Amino acid sequence: MKRLTSAFQTLLLTSIIFSAAAVYNSTAEAHSAVVLNRIEGIVWDPYRRPVRDLYVELQNENYFALTRVRTDSTGRFSFIGVSAGRFNIRVITSGTNYLEYNESVDLVSVVRGGSDAAYLEIVLKLDKSKVNSGLAEITDAIFVQDVPEGARKMYHKGLKDMEKGDLGLNEIEEALKIFPTYFDALNTLGTHYVSKKEYQKSLAYLIRAVDVNQRSFSTYYALAYAAYELGHRPEALDAARAATILQPKSFNAQLLYGTLLRMDHSYEKAEAALTEAEKLSKNRPVPEVHWQLALLYNKLGRNQEAADQLEIYLKLQPDAADRKGIQDTIARLRKDSKKKFVSLNH
Repeated sequence: MKRLTSAFQTLLLTSIIFSAAAVYNSTAEAHSAVVLNRIEGIVWDPYRRPVRDLYVELQNENYFALTRVRTDSTGRFSFIGVSAGRFNIRVITSGTNYLEYNESVDLVSVVRGGSDAAYLEIVLKLDKSKVNSGLAEITDAIFVQDVPEGARKMYHKGLKDMEKGDLGLNEIEEALKIFPTYFDALNTLGTHYVSKKEYQKSLAYLIRAVDVNQRSFSTYYALAYAAYELGHRPEALDAARAATILQPKSFNAQLLYGTLLRMDHSYEKAEAALTEAEKLSKNRPVPEVHWQLALLYNKLGRNQEAADQLEIYLKLQPDAADRKGIQDTIARLRKDSKKKFVSLNH
């Protein structure tokens, strides 16, 4: 089941690991100059809270996509090694209730040993038509607290200093000393430690965050994942269920919930969650969804369907580590159409 870890690592809110973009060297300036240009920034929601796990796309002056990264747990993004020129930054907000955001950025020519940098503070706006119609999935329920000014300033300072490691974390801890029930601070530290695989450390913050705010999808999701990694399956299952209730259209939540249900031998409910995850990820298929469905169908003795799912998995994951072994398993599943417990890993 450690496949789940690798598949989710790039998908979780929680997940939310600071990405480095590909390096783009201008052919016009390929004369051994070191290109150190960078574009970075933070994406905020209308209430000045960082928005995690949104795609930010780097486009050239003709709006052709060059690369994209996801915002991390503090809303940050970065493109490093960008050539000189004019670029467009696009924040992709599909699946949320935010309006899409675009901004042009100019980077000056780079001389030997020099560089240019652009820093963007992006504040997203709500798409009122989607909010009113209920068509969009909300990233997290709006939660308002009367936070003391000292705690608020220390928290935002910590967010900006997160790149500096312990300094930013210590500043957020200081905010919590001033205001112990500061939800944003608790949630930020909890999800940060999940992204760093420090699951035990994350639990204290996430449990306190849930006590303060029972409507946060990101907190429940991170709590479910941390509990799963620590082997606390009943707690993980409860938290994952809560996440699917808060955001039933989140394929990440349905996938984690379905996986935990399968491990709990609740096969009918597991199939409902996993097939929902498959539908929700149809436009951008996720290999792990099909791996989990294959495991489930094999347990149910539906080996033809299990083989179908493994074939889809291999198409989506052509560099699978044990490709030959999976192909052999597919052949056995086709041959033993009713036999359970074919050599699929759990």
